[in-house]
Amino acid sequence: MAEKKQSSFEKVGYMKQLPTNADISDYESILVKNNEGKFTTLYRKIVEERKYDDTTNFSESWDVFNSLL
Repeated sequence: MAEKKQSSFEKVGYMKQLPTNADISDYESILVKNNEGKFTTLYRKIVEERKYDDTTNFSESWDVFNSLL
């Protein structure tokens, strides 16, 4: 029996249908063309991620710099 594989888009959070009562502006969408030439719209929730690294913490970097002088 053939088992349906999960697409790579679904692995990263895309879905074929929006949840009920979902606001379309909260989702990004892409058009994907399948092997038969048909297009499918996939949706993924927009998430604002804040990436912090050591350069954003200037005061700690400044203290380390001064300690090395």
